[in-house]
Amino acid sequence: MSSPTSSLTAVLASMRLERVSAAFFVGQQLPAPHNHILGGHLGAQALMAAGHTAPGRSPHSVHTYFLRPGDASRPVDFEVVELQEGRTFSARRVTARQDGTVLLEAMSSFKAGAGSARPDIEYQPPIPAAPNPSELPCVPSHFAESPEVSEGQWASLRWFERRIVEAATTPPARSLIWWRPDGEVPADPMLQACLVAYLSAVTLTEPAFAARPAFRASVQRDHSVWFHGRADLSDWLLYDQSAPSSADCLALAAGRMFNRDGTLVCTVGQEMYFPPPRV
Repeated sequence: MSSPTSSLTAVLASMRLERVSAAFFVGQQLPAPHNHILGGHLGAQALMAAGHTAPGRSPHSVHTYFLRPGDASRPVDFEVVELQEGRTFSARRVTARQDGTVLLEAMSSFKAGAGSARPDIEYQPPIPAAPNPSELPCVPSHFAESPEVSEGQWASLRWFERRIVEAATTPPARSLIWWRPDGEVPADPMLQACLVAYLSAVTLTEPAFAARPAFRASVQRDHSVWFHGRADLSDWLLYDQSAPSSADCLALAAGRMFNRDGTLVCTVGQEMYFPPPRV
């Protein structure tokens, strides 16, 4: 079976939000089974909307709550509220809606460049040991794109390539993957940060699923990203993921992402809800 065509072009187009006013944007969605809007895609659009209102500043954190499902066959409205505009930091709240119904709330913080500030102490964890991605077999971009599930139907999942280094099936279910965009990405730092946030939410679901004996319905509840360095999207990035805890039907997943040269790009946390089976 041939691999589905990359959707990177469509994903990049969906990041070009229509600006209706200074604080109001509209974003087109991507095709998906049952018109499901992928949380990572919606969160990336919300971060992009916030970034448009903080020009010249880079995102250093974003905290997102996914509140309701949406309809991918229709656009989503993004309203940005300015919470802070200081010398160093800008804070924004973004609300995503369809027909007035709130789908998502996100808080984003942006930071001005270092400028002439004195250098601070810098340190980071080392990049995990991993074979070169060229030594690893090609795999679907996500388990939802595998032949056993629905290969080729999730346009919102087909914009990147990945190689699996490690995929444990017992808690804490560590998952170590290489990934890169399936094509060239413009040299726009804000766009690149949004794609990192997007990918970080998409594959972080897998360790939580791996820790369970069988596929179950789930809901992404919240997602947070702390940005540490600029991603090099012209090369492979290594994403170290795990699901360290699960309690009361909530599974926590966490990850760190590195450029191939070892630079720490971001730290990520995400919680998923697994509703009890109905009887």
